[in-house]
Amino acid sequence: MEANIETATQVKKPSLFGIITSPVRQFERMRERPAIWLPMIIVLALSAFSVYLVCWELSEFLGLDIDPGLEAARNVFQSVIFFVLSALVLWLIAKIGGGNTNFACMVSLSVFATFVPVIRDVIIGLVYYASNSEIAFSFSSLDGYIPAEEPLLSVLEMFDVFTIWAYVLVAVGLQKAAGASKRAAWIGVFVIFIMMLLLSYLLGLWQVFLERSLG
Repeated sequence: MEANIETATQVKKPSLFGIITSPVRQFERMRERPAIWLPMIIVLALSAFSVYLVCWELSEFLGLDIDPGLEAARNVFQSVIFFVLSALVLWLIAKIGGGNTNFACMVSLSVFATFVPVIRDVIIGLVYYASNSEIAFSFSSLDGYIPAEEPLLSVLEMFDVFTIWAYVLVAVGLQKAAGASKRAAWIGVFVIFIMMLLLSYLLGLWQVFLERSLG
């Protein structure tokens, strides 16, 4: 038992930035020593920063009644809830797929995978803030190139390079960090993606309904 403890302490914790260059290695480390708090703080800070930039520009350039600080704080709260709920879903997929993992490891996987789309959000926020344009151009998703209105617009937003990248990381992470079978990991991630597409469509319909009701 002492040998196992010594081996575990010798394993490096996964690197958040290493998820870009060597994701498999980070997931293998995650299985032994999941990292949560520091990566989560970094992801939350970057995400809140991107929201603050966009909301600040909307309030200053378009004169909208938006409190950037409040929106950034709300984003942090929602992100924490997302990490918990997504970790629960991933844990269930891992268990169904024959994996052997724990909830902390799945929280770590959720945080690390979210880091990728957060990078996109920061880039969009910085470009939007610096360009003083009326809209934030979504350079990595179909909604930035295909003219559309709700509810199709929300669906097109899901077809984003960084979003799909994150889903791929989750599928690989379920195998390497959680020990789930390849089939269960990819089927589980595909089902989640389809459900998110449906949810995006429904939210788009709801937005159309609200606009027509208020109009």
